[in-house]
Amino acid sequence: MEQIAFDREKKYIAYSLSGNSDQEVLGQMATALFKEGYVTEDYEEAIKKREREFPTGLPTGEICVAIPHTDPEYVNNPAVCLGILEKPVQFHVMGMEDETVDVEILFMLAIKQKEEQLGLLQKLIATCQDQEMLSIIKKGDKDKINKVLKDLIN
Repeated sequence: MEQIAFDREKKYIAYSLSGNSDQEVLGQMATALFKEGYVTEDYEEAIKKREREFPTGLPTGEICVAIPHTDPEYVNNPAVCLGILEKPVQFHVMGMEDETVDVEILFMLAIKQKEEQLGLLQKLIATCQDQEMLSIIKKGDKDKINKVLKDLIN
C-alpha cells in the first residue's frame, strides 16, 4: 500500500493498494484511517460488517467504484480515503446483493455528522459518473488526485 496523497487540513488521504477481496481492501483502508486518527479502532469491523449487509459497489461504466461507509459513532474526525486498486476486486452491487462488479476505485467515507453525508455523496456520484475523471484518478497523478479530493471535500 503506497500513499499517494495526504492533506490533514482538507481531511483526505489516498493510496495505491492491492488485495484479493473486498474485505481485505476495506481492512487496509480502514487501518490507514485509524493510523491517521480519523476513526476509532472499531471502525474497520463496522465498515466490513456494513459492506456485507449493505454493499456499495457501483457499476459506473468501464471503471467501477465502491463507496464504503459506516455510522458516525466510529469517526473521530471526518475524512475521505481514496483507494486505487492495482487490479480490480469484486464487490457486491449496491441494492442488488446477488450481483458483483469489478471495482478499481474506492472512496471510503468517514463522516462525523449525517448532515454532511448527502452533499458529499452528491459530489461523489457526479465524480463516479465521469469516466474521464475516474481514468485520471486511476492513473495515479498526485496533483490531479489532490485537486479531485479537494473539490470533493470543499
